[in-house]
Amino acid sequence: MLPILEHQREILDHLTAGNRLVLTAPTGSGKTTQIPQILHRERNARVAVLQPRRLATRLVAQRVAQEMGTELGELVGYQTRHDSKISANTRIRFLTEGLFLRRLQSDPKLDEFDIVVLDEFHERSVNADVTLGLIRRLQETSRPDLLLVVMSATLDSERLAAYLQCPTVAAHGRLHPVDIRYRPASTEQPPWDRACDALYDLLNEGLDGDVLVFMPGAYEIRRTISAAQQRLARLAEPLDFRPLYGSLPAREQDAAVAAGPQRKIVVATNVAETSITIEGIRHVIDSGLARVHRHDPRRGIDALLMESISQASAEQRAGRAGRTAPGTCTRLWSSQEQQARPERDAPEIQRVDLADAALQLLSMGIETLDDFPWLDAPDTQANERATTLLTDLSALNEQGRLTDLGRQLARLPTHPRLARFLSEAARRHCLDRAVVWAALAGERDILLYPVHERYTHAPEGEPACDLVIRERALRRARDLDYAPDACARQGLNGHACRQADQTTRLYRDACRRAGLNTKGRGSTDDLLKCLLLAYFDRVALRRNPDTLLCAMAGQRRVELDRKSAARQATAFIALEIRELEAHRENNVRTTLSLANAIDVDWLEEIHPERITINSETTWNAEDRAVEQAEVHRYDDLVYRHRPTSDINASAAEQILVSRIVAGQLRLEKWNSDVEQWILRTRLLHRLFPERGLITYDDDEIQVVYHEIVTGAYRYSQIRHRDCLPYVQNVLSWQDQQFVEQMAPLHHGLASGVRMKIEYSADGPPRGRAKIQQLYDLRQTPSIAGGRQKLLLEILGPNFRPVQVTDDLASFWERTYPEVKKELKRRYPKHEWR
Repeated sequence: MLPILEHQREILDHLTAGNRLVLTAPTGSGKTTQIPQILHRERNARVAVLQPRRLATRLVAQRVAQEMGTELGELVGYQTRHDSKISANTRIRFLTEGLFLRRLQSDPKLDEFDIVVLDEFHERSVNADVTLGLIRRLQETSRPDLLLVVMSATLDSERLAAYLQCPTVAAHGRLHPVDIRYRPASTEQPPWDRACDALYDLLNEGLDGDVLVFMPGAYEIRRTISAAQQRLARLAEPLDFRPLYGSLPAREQDAAVAAGPQRKIVVATNVAETSITIEGIRHVIDSGLARVHRHDPRRGIDALLMESISQASAEQRAGRAGRTAPGTCTRLWSSQEQQARPERDAPEIQRVDLADAALQLLSMGIETLDDFPWLDAPDTQANERATTLLTDLSALNEQGRLTDLGRQLARLPTHPRLARFLSEAARRHCLDRAVVWAALAGERDILLYPVHERYTHAPEGEPACDLVIRERALRRARDLDYAPDACARQGLNGHACRQADQTTRLYRDACRRAGLNTKGRGSTDDLLKCLLLAYFDRVALRRNPDTLLCAMAGQRRVELDRKSAARQATAFIALEIRELEAHRENNVRTTLSLANAIDVDWLEEIHPERITINSETTWNAEDRAVEQAEVHRYDDLVYRHRPTSDINASAAEQILVSRIVAGQLRLEKWNSDVEQWILRTRLLHRLFPERGLITYDDDEIQVVYHEIVTGAYRYSQIRHRDCLPYVQNVLSWQDQQFVEQMAPLHHGLASGVRMKIEYSADGPPRGRAKIQQLYDLRQTPSIAGGRQKLLLEILGPNFRPVQVTDDLASFWERTYPEVKKELKRRYPKHEWR
């Protein structure tokens, strides 16, 4: 007997006494399949069971219908975005969370259901959190009779029960035990190689049963299957490798979960983590990784990053091995690493774009996001970003209230940006094509990776637009009837193409119900202008046609996807901007994709409120000159720069000075003579404080620079300009004479030699002379009226220093006799006194 059945009476008693229940039960205990049957059977209830994924929605419905001996679509049915099997007889309905949330708009009291079951709530999707809050609110107002069951294997049940003010039921014990093994990585192997090693060892143990391998994404799944097929080719036992992820065609998903004649190796993403039972699985190999969507509300960037899973997710994955028989779970990390991992995953509400959820809540009468009864409130910055976006899309007014347009957008089953695109397309009479574009933008890409070369260049005479290319490719797939192999030969994903057309029909029907004019194909330019209205903050410019680097509003530096047809354009709208981990370079890069060329003149036509035009003095790096220009900006993105004849002299002077200070322009004659003058003056400032000489600090140096560049606007005019007079002329004529007298460049010796004096920032001034030139000098020479001795570097006949001193008398008395003895022997022809 399934463990959950032992708690049947307790569950029903709680739902008789109240209208909410939190249920925790280990993976494999039967909660997903049995609870809906119990509720229907014992209460004759109409049950809605919410699942986070389409795959689980369909497969669990099939399993429950089979167990109840009914045809799928009769007593038990399911609904996903593109697939539905229900009838007037359906009493247990499995739905995706997103679809259920949309149904709340048309049926705000949920009159067609008696009980709502939120399954696998530990995944904490945005839709699940929003649904939870809405049902709690509904129960407290117009539907106190509506029952709610929230369940998962790894819930924080106490906290959730406190939020719902309801009891909990905890079912214990798996149907079958699972042996947990840890296999930490000894090298920096990629996850697919480590999984292959573990799989090889597992198969050599001689254990029975199929194997489920968890990988973070489709890319890693393909690499794992390829590596395993090569590594295990010599084994006598035939193996059936099956991928499993959400975007696979249904028949391939069914093949992965069904029993087969050969031993099966299923390599899956976390879609296999919950709810579904894969026949024959006895062993799990877990990479411990998942690809996680994160949204940066400050930059408006979506990131898809590979991250370590939580302890709760690891427990869910391990449970896949104990559903049909005792099994094993090999974790490709250590037990210490397991303990260091977070206990649970962060709720999606705290890491993704909230614009869609915000629009739905506002359309259902929630005045502000802060008023909503969140289980975990989203970040304030994310709230503000969502509200700002909806305001920019005209869905909200300046007071944050929903506009008539906003109500219309909320009725369209897509992100507010695409909804705004469709609304504008109806106004411009091009909605017939716009629904196709929206489907291509909103669903997964129809092009297979790596993208075929034919899809990377726009045909002659057509705009450089990725959506136009995909629109044409979709027509080709229709002609092929979406046949997988035929489409693949054309570089197309037949299943994705079919799904895009299904979404097109979905959007067209939704637009019709929302009262939008669905007729008219319009021009490509019309469609691009509609995109510009909706993706106003995704405008990018390429400054250099030789690179893929682009500039975007917000002063972001991003890179255009190298396969984008927009490589032929200088200005475009990028519908996707993502941070992606490079597979080979262990780093993250920000890339633009689904890019579509636009005319920059459209910026002023579509968004005049974002345009500023100023006359500015700017630096032309190529000409190395200051120029006056009329600068057109879209937000802070310069899209037009028109040089004019009149140059603002003061601004030109400031630009040249700033570039000199930054080290970007070099004054060739700012030489040692200039530096020595500055050091001489600074020395005298210290020795004669009463004189009040300047020190040539940063501000005073900038005054000098300003004098040097006066009247110039090109680097060539100042590059070889003599700088010393400008530096000296900061001082009065009298102070200049004082510097020349008190800090001279030379000192006359009795021998007639003029000894050069070098000034230093970190020591006394220094003179250099041979011993013979100093014979008639008994005391150390000084400058500045005797206030500063010179540091003498006394040289031998070979011009090497024999002594450095500021006490010449002591040198003659103590050091010279020994020096003379040695040097006279080596250089007898020189004068020695």
